[in-house]
Amino acid sequence: MDKKELRERYEKLDGMGKALLLEKLAFCKFADRYDFENYFRIEELKDSELLCLVSFLYHHECYLMLMDIMNKYKEKFIFADTSLLREFEPDNTLMERISRIDILTDV
Repeated sequence: MDKKELRERYEKLDGMGKALLLEKLAFCKFADRYDFENYFRIEELKDSELLCLVSFLYHHECYLMLMDIMNKYKEKFIFADTSLLREFEPDNTLMERISRIDILTDV
């Protein structure tokens, strides 16, 4: 792909598409080989590698790419320990507060 094709592709996109393309171009330009390769193998990454990639995207203001990764791979970011939940005893105050802020409406 040359500059002309890249510009044509950019012009065909809507506002969000343009912003995402610019982020991906910045990522391609500034990411080292390690982060660049990790982007394409997210499902295989160790937690520390994933956090390095996320940190890179955050510090280079690639927020749309970051949001996309966090949405697609949200289970990798949530470390639920169900054993703690089994031992959890909610009291009346907690239950009243939960009902007031509708925490459990989507669960």
